[in-house]
Amino acid sequence: MTLQPLNLFLAAVLALPLAACGPADEGPDEGIAPGDPSFVRDPALDVENVSAHGEARSHNMGQNCMNCHQAHGPGRGRFTAAGTAHSPTGEPLAGGTVELRTAPNGQGDLVLAIQIDDNGNFFTTESLPFPDESLFPFVRAPGAGGTSFMPFPTLSGACNVCHVGAQRVAVE
Repeated sequence: MTLQPLNLFLAAVLALPLAACGPADEGPDEGIAPGDPSFVRDPALDVENVSAHGEARSHNMGQNCMNCHQAHGPGRGRFTAAGTAHSPTGEPLAGGTVELRTAPNGQGDLVLAIQIDDNGNFFTTESLPFPDESLFPFVRAPGAGGTSFMPFPTLSGACNVCHVGAQRVAVE
């Protein structure tokens, strides 16, 4: 592969997460990418948006939800925490719960429980103390399934920024 086709390939791959949020050439922000401070967000998008068991209205599994669901993005609701949970085989994990706690390994006070939808996605617009306070994510599979947790705290609810590829959140 020569350098020029490689650059074109990389440009196309890097554009995919932004394209997944919707066309960039519609409306007053033509050509402005989500996240750019000059992106003008429609105030009608600032609504409650929380995932729920049994729903499949979410999309873009495994991508950084915060690209679009933020102050300078076109996504419905400003997410405070969002991501995708998977089974050990890589399939989306439906019906589990993500808990945000004040201590590791499922201990400590429960700050918020977020249901995982049928696409394996979890998201919320509910208020969280990020980035002023850190929390410990703890994931429960549906029913009597397994659990997974981060042994260290996080100051961000943008789970799919780090948990991609081999680092996906996987629960049996």
